[in-house]
Amino acid sequence: MTDTHPIGLSLQERPEPLIRSSTSQPLTKPVFVISCQADMTNLKTRHPLPFLAMSPMGAGNSFGVPWWLQVVEEERSASILDCGASAALARIALLAGIGWVVCRASPGQLKALYSDELHRERILTGAPQITPWPR
Repeated sequence: MTDTHPIGLSLQERPEPLIRSSTSQPLTKPVFVISCQADMTNLKTRHPLPFLAMSPMGAGNSFGVPWWLQVVEEERSASILDCGASAALARIALLAGIGWVVCRASPGQLKALYSDELHRERILTGAPQITPWPR
């Protein structure tokens, strides 16, 4: 079954995901996967240009929103938390000010999540393109 967006277009048909929000940055910056506060500090030193920090796949379900807020600190709006299949966790993360969430919930749960116009454009159904860490 093809994953679809509420407006009925499959993800493959949409040339660019709807990911802009007045409260967070667009996903045009490099996306680095991090898993701890030391990674975030290291990345800020190695990559001084703006970037987005993303949690490992499903980490939101394993460690929760408070863990991610501690990892990214003041950069919460420039971060992406992978919430796995939990629409409830995705909603909590968005309300906490996290920039975007990855949520692989059922179509019914995604429909409910998309019903919140304030956060609709900050919900991703798949991980964005990951940038290799700077060496």
